Amino acid sequence: MRAIFFAAIIFVSVNQLTAQETSHSPSTSDMLVGMKSSKWIDRSKAFEQASEALASERLSSNDSERLKLAIIQLLMKENDLANIPDDEQAKWSAKLAKGEVETEDEEYYPSLISFVVGMNDERAIPALIGAMPYASDATGALLRFGNKALGPILEQLKSRNALLRISALEMAITMEGQNELVSAARIREMLRSALNDPDSGVRGHAVNEIACLDDRQDFVAILENLAKTDPVHYKGREDDGVDGDQFYPVRFDARRALRQIKNHEPCVWRH
Repeated sequence: MRAIFFAAIIFVSVNQLTAQETSHSPSTSDMLVGMKSSKWIDRSKAFEQASEALASERLSSNDSERLKLAIIQLLMKENDLANIPDDEQAKWSAKLAKGEVETEDEEYYPSLISFVVGMNDERAIPALIGAMPYASDATGALLRFGNKALGPILEQLKSRNALLRISALEMAITMEGQNELVSAARIREMLRSALNDPDSGVRGHAVNEIACLDDRQDFVAILENLAKTDPVHYKGREDDGVDGDQFYPVRFDARRALRQIKNHEPCVWRH
């Protein structure tokens, strides 16, 4: 009798603990609401809960589908916060310096990108495109989607965010020859356009890509002009002595590319 009595007590206790755990487990609706929160810490927590719930495989097919779509939408939201338009970058940097901008945990965004990559879901293509500048696994996933992702990738050449324009150019060069949209002639057109980009980072990136082309000799005249006239410079840094105590990053890259072309040296950009 005593053994039966204690067994009954243990059984009741276990059931009570299980009930308590269940009562504290967030519902699908709770997680969906959390991922739409204006606070990143709430979104991060809801994402963690949703990823754990999906991994448990205890969800109904309907709830599983709802959470997957919500996670894709969550990545798109985080991308929008990260991909600030060029003309707003200075204002954002000033606010960040004053502590007026809420900064996220360093692990949250990469984990979110990685999870969406692992979904291998074509519906995530727009979200992965927005994450291109921040994760190589996002670009790898887009390459696997091939032509289905190509059009949306090339659209980012017109993005208001310089990092997205750079990433789109990189992806196009990587995908050269796979589609008529990324023919050799089209790539050269993209590079010439990028040399006139308002952002010096995009211009410098295009210069470095040109230095790796088989037909880079065709760009010598443009590179020579950039090496003399690109206006962006910074104080207090020396480059190769040509510009005194000012550092002109695009001029520096253009002169390096010209030396490589003249001396028949391989480019250093992709090696």
